[in-house]
Amino acid sequence: MDFITNMEPELNTDIKEEFSNNVKSYLILEEELTKLNIAVRERKKKQKILSEMIMRNMQHNDKHQIKKKNGVLIYKNKESFKGLNKKTLMNGLTIYFNKDENKAAEAHKTIYDNREKVIKTTLKLKKF
Repeated sequence: MDFITNMEPELNTDIKEEFSNNVKSYLILEEELTKLNIAVRERKKKQKILSEMIMRNMQHNDKHQIKKKNGVLIYKNKESFKGLNKKTLMNGLTIYFNKDENKAAEAHKTIYDNREKVIKTTLKLKKF
């Protein structure tokens, strides 16, 4: 609030008051957003727990879809590659260069062919 008192004297009080109100409104919004973000985090934690329980039940009962009046819960596995990091890169290069160091153009293919695959399981609500 020191900024308000250090403003040029020719600025009228309306501008100072508007500025002060804007700062107060901003701070109130900031506080509200903080509280809302905390509530969102709590709900996401609850949703994650429920999602894991539902997916476990769907897997156990060999169900891939659950139809509800507001949409369909879909259980699916998705295969994807693990991230490419220094260790993975070094492992791929080691495999490649032990065979033939003169074929550097093929190193890229070797690295990507030897990446570890990961299965990701998701639960998604598809609305009608």
